[in-house]
Amino acid sequence: MGQKIILTVAIPTYNRCHLLCQSLESALGQLEDGVEILVSDNASTDETPKVMKKYCKEHKIRYYRNSKNLGMDKNFFNCFQKANGEYIQFLSDDDILLPGAIKKILYLIKTERPAYININSFTYSTQTFNPDIRKAPRIKLRETNDLITYDKTLLMNYIGVYVTYISATVLKMSKFKQIKHPEKYFGTHFLHAHIVFHILSGKNTKMILTKAPYLAAKNNNSGGFNLFEVWVKQYKRLLLQTAVKAGFPKSQMKKIFLTDMKGFIKDSILKYSVEDNQYDMDDKWILFLNTYKYPTIWFHVWPYAILPRFILEPIYIQKRKKK
Repeated sequence: MGQKIILTVAIPTYNRCHLLCQSLESALGQLEDGVEILVSDNASTDETPKVMKKYCKEHKIRYYRNSKNLGMDKNFFNCFQKANGEYIQFLSDDDILLPGAIKKILYLIKTERPAYININSFTYSTQTFNPDIRKAPRIKLRETNDLITYDKTLLMNYIGVYVTYISATVLKMSKFKQIKHPEKYFGTHFLHAHIVFHILSGKNTKMILTKAPYLAAKNNNSGGFNLFEVWVKQYKRLLLQTAVKAGFPKSQMKKIFLTDMKGFIKDSILKYSVEDNQYDMDDKWILFLNTYKYPTIWFHVWPYAILPRFILEPIYIQKRKKK
């Protein structure tokens, strides 16, 4: 009889073999009984297959390579389908599991049996992660210890946009298997977050947010999609449709959406309108179509999408100086 798998650490990857090695090493360095590592390669065209062949010879890693690029959400779904664990933790191929992370997750699973864990994190910007660097967590808890709660409104007041952070996501697989037609969220780039809200829709659902950071998240390392489609239209759908249907207060979800629109989404529009980047910045009409009901967005966000680069550039430079 095979060993019971409690936790699957699932790493979806695409063309990041130089970073994937760091992520893999961070997980391999703290493996315990009852933990498996699964890598789902979305048809990478770089050295990922070669790198994974070496790792698979030296370690017990379950490696799957798609015959073609299925898109991000379908690759996440592959991880769900292939996981053997009672729980699954996603680890982005550019993020680092800090020492003690797996031990902490296993402890919470065994003692609390939650439906969902959100793992706190901090960011790093260097090409190679420096393990000696420690920063304050991105989510600051007022509680003395981890937040262990059945109050989903309280949880969302803390995590907000970090419900979309893939590497923070630990889910109970039996809860995932109860969800009907998760494929309807393919193409949103937020499949995992939609699934989180579905899981949290039930009554008496235990949720945990760790107080200490157990993840180092690579900063400014996303792209490959239309910024307005994903971070305006699809983010709005996630919060104001899926989350509300799951029982989260509409007023709370609207507040989170508008706060993020006037915060990091506005800053992203400014930054990526000026800097060379991997985002598609076309189809700005998506922004107007999805926010015309909110006058505060007209004044705080729309100008950054409308004004030409020669006007935006000095604004962006000035903002960077203030930081």
